[in-house]
Amino acid sequence: MLKAVMKRAIALIAVVTLAVPAWAGNWEEAKYDKDNDIRVFTRSVKGSDMKAFRGEMIMPSTLTAPIALLQDVDRAGEWVFNCRAMALIEELSDTQALYYTVTEMPWPVMNRDNISETNIVQDAETNAVTVTISARNDVFPENDDHVRIRELVATWTVEPLNDGLVRIVYEAHADPGGGLPSWLVNSFVVDAPLQTLRNMRKLLDDERYQLAQRDYIAQ
Repeated sequence: MLKAVMKRAIALIAVVTLAVPAWAGNWEEAKYDKDNDIRVFTRSVKGSDMKAFRGEMIMPSTLTAPIALLQDVDRAGEWVFNCRAMALIEELSDTQALYYTVTEMPWPVMNRDNISETNIVQDAETNAVTVTISARNDVFPENDDHVRIRELVATWTVEPLNDGLVRIVYEAHADPGGGLPSWLVNSFVVDAPLQTLRNMRKLLDDERYQLAQRDYIAQ
């Protein structure tokens, strides 16, 4: 049944849903990729051993292109950090859906999976488009092949700038479960946004994304 679901796919990215909690600490810059103009920040989150991350970059693009890429599940494995699989569970509306994601972990740690609800909203004043992703644990039960990520919040924000540029911001915080040591988990909080945004930049030049249109996004 799971294989059938995954073949249907059109999905939004994993690792990440609502804004990172307001009670998190201040952002601290952890990495700057000058070649790709990508900055990565991290901060501590009260009550959690895992830090939150924020990655951001500026590039030429339409507002819709990043959303179209996020929805192209067939290519998710090419650019989403450690993404093993994504699948659509149910499309609730044009802007709201449920997805299943499997995240690959280094051996001998078990791979993680999660079920998330995504929502897409465009600000009427700024035209910024925000995709929120939040964990949904009531859809179907855990299985023995993976450890379920039960706590997950993340956002993708695409903000229009001047001269055809957009600012893309990716924030996330999750509890991967399974009693992983914090040093292992926190080793991903820089690589995940950095590699994901690097790969996104490469793929967004594709005409299929730059020419994409969505009725719920005004350019």
